[in-house]
Amino acid sequence: MVAPQVQPTTLAGASIVIQVFLLSISFVTLKLLSKSYSARAAAIASYSSLVVWLILALVVILMGEDLLSQWGPLLGKLSPPPIPRDFAFMAVFILDIIFVTILILRTGGTKLSPFTSVMFLLPSLAIFLREPVGRFLFYSLAVGIVYVVLLRATLKSQTTDFDRSDYDAPSRSDELLDDRATIWTNITCLALATLIGYITQPE
Repeated sequence: MVAPQVQPTTLAGASIVIQVFLLSISFVTLKLLSKSYSARAAAIASYSSLVVWLILALVVILMGEDLLSQWGPLLGKLSPPPIPRDFAFMAVFILDIIFVTILILRTGGTKLSPFTSVMFLLPSLAIFLREPVGRFLFYSLAVGIVYVVLLRATLKSQTTDFDRSDYDAPSRSDELLDDRATIWTNITCLALATLIGYITQPE
């Protein structure tokens, strides 16, 4: 018996849900980090990255052939050419990896940043959106490479910091705030994976 297929418009809609949730998770995480003295400057500087991330991802998704066919006729002859579905999905995932990498770099590196869990969530979301095996493996490989590179950079940076005489260890209150940000990010990433899995299950 052949399993029922998920409609392309459903997958495109789910991809919008993913982006909104990822941006919301990231915004609240940065909000929590901004209350920590040691992470405040980095968190505040990262808000602009969220805006650029949101705009680029939504433009690519809305210009995809599945959704453009729904709203494009409203523009009449001014309707732009659609982006092929496969290219649109791949472009959005690459954007996600790039911007999550930026957030990890700005908020303490792989060992300290709560955004590390977001990075590992991305390949599983590709499964829910019915991405081909080849592209899923590509996303997983890209995430793995980024993680290793960031981890090496983080370890090197920490070694340099400890060699400095003016190094300031984080206070207990800062550690608690950073822990809250990490807990929030982990739980909401799990919730997002569960939600997208439910939305995109075959009917």
